[in-house]
Amino acid sequence: MVNYFEWSMEYKNTADSIQDVIDRLKAEKRGKSEINKKELDLKIAKYKIYYNECIHISNHLMDRYYGA
Repeated sequence: MVNYFEWSMEYKNTADSIQDVIDRLKAEKRGKSEINKKELDLKIAKYKIYYNECIHISNHLMDRYYGA
């Protein structure tokens, strides 16, 4: 049997982990040169895409769980 709720929680937990990485990278930006800030901005943008995908999938699975 497919357990949409469990899968949704796994994606949510992954998104939370990715958010932690984003927060760490944002903190790392402080006091860096402009070149380093731009590199970190690119990494942050990449992780935000991953975060949004995980949240989207998590929400979709939760909708399936509730029968929407």
